[in-house]
Parts: sequence; structure tokens; C-alpha cells
Amino acid sequence: MRNMLVIFKKELFRVLTDKRLVLTVFILPGLSIFIIYTIIGTVVQTQFTEPEDYETKIYGENVPEAIVLAFDETMNYRFIEGGLTRDDLEEKLLEEEIDLAVIFAENFEERIAERDKQDLPDVTIYYNQGNQRSSSAHNRVSAVMRAYHESIIKDRLDDPADYHPYVLDTENIVDERSMAAQGFAMLLPMLIIIFLFVGAMSIGPDAIAGEKERGTIASLLVTPTKRRDIALGKVTSAALLSLLSALSAFIGIILSLPRLMVADEAMPDISIYGAREFLAIFLLLVVTVIFIVGLISIISAYAKTIKEASMLITPFYLIAMIIGIMNSFGADVNHNPLVHLLPIYGPINMLSGILLFDYSITNFFITIAANIGYTALFVFVLNKMFDSEKMMFSR
Repeated sequence: MRNMLVIFKKELFRVLTDKRLVLTVFILPGLSIFIIYTIIGTVVQTQFTEPEDYETKIYGENVPEAIVLAFDETMNYRFIEGGLTRDDLEEKLLEEEIDLAVIFAENFEERIAERDKQDLPDVTIYYNQGNQRSSSAHNRVSAVMRAYHESIIKDRLDDPADYHPYVLDTENIVDERSMAAQGFAMLLPMLIIIFLFVGAMSIGPDAIAGEKERGTIASLLVTPTKRRDIALGKVTSAALLSLLSALSAFIGIILSLPRLMVADEAMPDISIYGAREFLAIFLLLVVTVIFIVGLISIISAYAKTIKEASMLITPFYLIAMIIGIMNSFGADVNHNPLVHLLPIYGPINMLSGILLFDYSITNFFITIAANIGYTALFVFVLNKMFDSEKMMFSR
């Protein structure tokens, strides 16, 4: 155990005294996530939120008084009039000189009153779908036209009450805590598994393959230290550093959520989770990261160079990413105990269950035990690889 702690401290010292590694492993993950998500949130807010004082520019022809009154009630706008041709309208829409054009047929209201089914008046709306303000104006004008259409139908009935044969009342009964948890359950499991892998990939290949490439592994192996202790020391130190890297990214996500979801009134609040959930998430992160580090350590011990190790790790990283994405857009939490024995998918599924308050203690401990078991197997294999002179000294 003492020798393992020596290796553990040596690996920590190697990383923590390297300013570049400290920057890339601990600071950049959280900082970059915070900056990227903040920028995305700002852009989304700017793109989909119009300034309160923005005046929608509408070109209109033969607009009925009833429609003008409806516009007055529903939007801040100004009419632009003049005999524009179809080509003129297209040019002005594309150059954003107007946001929307609505053309009513001549004598529109009189022709509606005549009820001539052979000569129905027409309304044409022109808008630019590639422009957010134009699309927004189109949605509002379309809503006005639907209301106008319904009012005409009601006026034509002998008894306007016949237009409403029943009263529809909708009442949304929902657990607000569970609704808020949906946002976290969709976002965090995928991101956490990615960050765990990224953190381990930043450290793992250099811990073994890097020493083989530099030739320093030989001096370590000839010491009296048991190779089992060397393997354990490297796995535990890499696991701790990878976990810290993932926590940095996690903090960046939590801090950036208010900006990312600025337009969402039901923005998830992390305070919905208590000490029990945070403890369960932490334990799950620990066993998941040691599994990932154990896997990467074996690959690193097999590879001759850091580049080769990184190349061999990439397929496993992509598989983990795909599983995370599928979980984010998948069905409900899977409660089958056998599922929780699966590497990667089991922890992701359990993490979703914890975030949704939908998990069992039995499945939680199955997930913990399974990942500890896999890690023990990885350490055993890694120890055998360290015992192989051919494996350790191949360059």
C-alpha cells in the first residue's frame, strides 16, 4: 500500500506541477463550457427575442378595417403602402426593408358578404422564412387571419352559440420538480460521460504509453515496488484527476444554464436535488471514472506511443458518446437489473434515474458493484501486462 501511494503521489505531482496540464485538464473544461454555453444562450436570445420597441414593417393592400383593428391589438407595427409589384415585394423582403406583405383582393369584404362560391376573394401573404422577424410577423398575422375567419363563420350562423357546441377546458396537473428534472436528465448524463472520457483521455495515455515512449517506464519497473502497486497507483491517480476534470466541466454547465436557457420560463433549478441525490451522483461518477480510467490504462499499456493510445481509445469514446446521445433522446429509465450490469450504459441509465427521482437502491448498488468489479478486472489485467517485459519495453 505504501508503494502504491508513492506512485499515486508521483503521478499527481507530475500532472499538478505541469502548468499546461493543469490548464487543459482542470481549468479549460469548465471555462470553455461556460463560455460556449453563454455565447449560445446570448445568440439564441438575440435571434428569437425581438426588442420590445421593434416596429414590424408590414406592406398592405386593401386591408379591411377589422384586420387593422386586430393588428393594433396584437402587435407594434406600421403599414407601408404603395403599388408594389410581385418583384418589388420579393426584393424588399430579401433586403429586409419590409418584414411581411399582406395583399387582400379588391372589394374583399363586399365579396365575402355576397357569398359567391364561384368567385371567392383571396388573401396572399408574402414573408421571408429565412428572416426571424419576418417569420415571427407571419405567425402573428396568420393568427389574426384565423380569428377573422372564425368570426365570419360565426356571423353566418343563425344562432352564433351553435359555433361552440361544447366548452373545452384544459388543466395541466404536473409535478413541477419532475418537470424541471427533465431538463437535467436530458442534458447532463450525455455531457458527464463525455467529460469523464475526455478527462481520462487527457491523462491516461501519457501515464503509461507516454512513459514507454520516453523510456522512463524502465527505471520505474526495476525498483523494488511491486508492479501491482504501480498499476494501482497509476489507475487511482488518473481516476482522481479525471474526476476533477469532469467536475470542472460539470460546474461550468451548472453556471452557464441560466444563460443557456434564458428564454425558458421553466428553467431547471439545481436546488431541486438534495444531499441524497448529490451523494448518489458523486458515487456514480467515481465508479464510472475508475472504469473508464481502467479501460484507458490497459489500452495505454498496450500501445507503444501516446498517439497510438489515443487512436485506440477513440472508438470507445465514440461508443460512449453514442450511448449518451441515445439515452438523452430515448425512452423512460430502464429498471431492469441486468441493464445496470452493462458498462457505460448502466451508469448513464442510473444517472438519468437519479436526476428524474426514478431509481431503486438495488439497481444503484448493482451499478456500483458492477463497475467496481470491472475495474478490479482491469487492474488484474494491467498487472499482468506490467509483468510482461515484452509488453512494457516495446517501443
